[in-house]
Amino acid sequence: MKSWSLNGIFLLLLFVCLIAINAIAYHVPLRIDATTDKLYTISEGSKKILTELEDPVRVKFYFSFHNEQLPPSLKTYAQRVVELLGEYQTISSGKMTLEVFDPKPDTEEEEWAIRYGMEAPKLPNGDSIFFGATFLQVDQEITIPFFDPRRQEFLEYDITLAIHRVTEVELPKIAIWSDLPITGDPQLMMQRQGGEPWALSEEIEKLFDVEFLQSSSGSVPDDIDLLMLLHPKNLSDQQLYQIDQYVLKGGNIFIALDPNARVEAASRGQPPQSFASDLPRLLESWGVRYDSAQVVGDLQLATSVNSRNRVLRFPPWISIGVSQLDPQHRITSQLEQLLFAEAGHLSPLDNATTTFKALIKTSPNSGIIDAFQLRFGSPEQIARDIKVDGQQRTLLAQIQGTFQSAFPEGPPEGVRDESFIKKSEASRTILLASDVDWMTDGFSIQRLNLLGQSIVQPTNDNLNLALNIIEYLSGNDALREIRSRGQFQRPFTRVIALQQEAQMKYQQEENQLQASLDKVQSELTNLLQGVQKGEKEILLPKEVQDQIASFREQERQTRRELREVRKILRQDIEELGNNLLLANLLIVPSFVGLFGFLIYRRRTSGVRT
Repeated sequence: MKSWSLNGIFLLLLFVCLIAINAIAYHVPLRIDATTDKLYTISEGSKKILTELEDPVRVKFYFSFHNEQLPPSLKTYAQRVVELLGEYQTISSGKMTLEVFDPKPDTEEEEWAIRYGMEAPKLPNGDSIFFGATFLQVDQEITIPFFDPRRQEFLEYDITLAIHRVTEVELPKIAIWSDLPITGDPQLMMQRQGGEPWALSEEIEKLFDVEFLQSSSGSVPDDIDLLMLLHPKNLSDQQLYQIDQYVLKGGNIFIALDPNARVEAASRGQPPQSFASDLPRLLESWGVRYDSAQVVGDLQLATSVNSRNRVLRFPPWISIGVSQLDPQHRITSQLEQLLFAEAGHLSPLDNATTTFKALIKTSPNSGIIDAFQLRFGSPEQIARDIKVDGQQRTLLAQIQGTFQSAFPEGPPEGVRDESFIKKSEASRTILLASDVDWMTDGFSIQRLNLLGQSIVQPTNDNLNLALNIIEYLSGNDALREIRSRGQFQRPFTRVIALQQEAQMKYQQEENQLQASLDKVQSELTNLLQGVQKGEKEILLPKEVQDQIASFREQERQTRRELREVRKILRQDIEELGNNLLLANLLIVPSFVGLFGFLIYRRRTSGVRT
C-alpha cells in the first residue's frame, strides 16, 4: 500500500515536471535540428555577415496576426520566421533590431506595409494578408514582399541576402556576353508562349550590377569584375583579342561552350547549320582540348525521359551525383544533384603549360556521340548506338597558370593597342563548362504560381552551381555557403537506385529486342532482293517464318518481364515509403516513452530497496 502511495506521488511529480518543462520551453525556444543539412540552424555564412555589420540594420516584420481566417500552417510558418529573425538579432549583438507589426485594416501599420511594397494577397473572403519584411540601413531599403511557405528551404538565404544587399555599398559588376535569350524573348512573351527571363538572370541581378552584351556589338568593358561568355559564336578576331587581353591583365572569366545548344535551337526561327560554340584559338593558348562536334553520353548517369509514350533512359542527358563532383572545391563541395544536357568534354593538351583541374566528371560508363546525329536520330537509336570506352570525361574544369596570348604576333589587323600583353605576369584562373543548357530554366527550375505571383522552385543544384561559379570568381563566399544547403526536395537514394536498376534492365532488354528485329529485317531484305519483278506473291521460306514466330514470342516474353520489373519496382518503393512513414510515426514517441519508463522503473526499484 505504501509502495503504491509512493508510486502515485512520483507520477504526480513527473506530471508536474512535464508541465514545467513545457512552460519553460514555451518561453525559451529550444530546438534540436535533426535535418541532414541542418536547415533549421543558422549557418556560419549568415553569422559572418551578421557579426561584420558596421551600421545597425532595422528589420520591420509585418504579418496579419489578427485575421482568424488564416490557415494554421501559415500562422505556424510566420512564427518560425519571427523566431529566426530573433536569432539573427541575438547573433548580431544588437547590430540588427527586430520590430513586429500586425497591419490591421485602416491603420498606420497597414499604410507602412503598403508603402514598403508588401504584397497583400487576398483570402476567399476578401481579406488581405500581409506577410513580409523590410530591411533598413541609413538610406538603403530592401523588402521581402511575401514569405512563401513553399520557399521555406530558402528562408535563411532570402533573409541573409536582404541584409547583405541593404549593407552593400557598391555591387560587383558582371558582364554577360551572349546572343541567347537570357533576359527573355519579348516576342514570345507577347504571344503568351513563355519567353520569360532566365531564373539565373533574375538571381544574378539581385546580387550584382549586370551588363548584357551581344556578339554584334560586344566588347569587354573596362570596369567589370567578371566576364561571363555564354555559348560564344562567330566572334571576330578583334573581339577574341579583347577577351585574350582581358584574361592576361588579370580579369576573371567563365565560359560555357556547347556542342549542341538546345536553348539556341528553341529560340531560332530558321535553324543554323550547327548549334555548336567554340573558341579554338583561345582554348589552344590556354592549353585546353575541346571538340565541338562531339557530345558525351553516359549509360550509368542517363536521365529518364518520355519517348513515344514510354520511359527511356537518355544517355546525352547526364544526371550528375555527388560522386561526379570534386568534394574539395568550394564551387562543388556542397552540391548534390546536377543535370547537363548534350554536353561536350574538356581535356588538357599534351603540351599545356597550365594546370587542368576537373570539377565535374562523367562516370566511366561514358561514350561519344556525334553532335549531328542528335539532330536527326531518335532517342532510341542514340541510346542504342553509344559506345562506352571506360573513360571519365570532364564537363566543368578550372584552368590555372601563367597564360600565353593567343595573338603572339601582336594585335590583329584593325586594332591599335600599345598596352599589348604577350604573357600574364601572375597566375590566372579560368572556369570552363562544356554545356550551356544546364543554366536554362528547362533544366534547372520549375515555375509555380501563388496568388498570381510566379515562384521559382529549383529541381536540382544547377542554379546553385552557376551562382557558386560567379561568387567564387567575384562574389561573397558567405552567401554561397548558405545557398548550397539542400534547397530542393531530396529524393531517397534507395528509391533512385531501384529506379536506375530497373531502367537499366529495361534499356538492355530493349536494345536486345531491337537488335533481333534489325537482324530479321535484314534477312527479309536480302530475301526480297532475289524475288523476280512482277511476282505477285512472295512466299517466305519456312525457316524465315519460324524466325519471325520465334521473335514475336521473344517480344511477348520480354514485355512480360518488363511488366514484372515495373511491378517489383512499385512494390519496393511502396514498401520503403510505408516503412519510412511508420518510422516517423513511432520512433520519436517510442524513445520518449522508453525514457520515461526507465526513469519510472529506476525510481520504483529504489523504493523497494
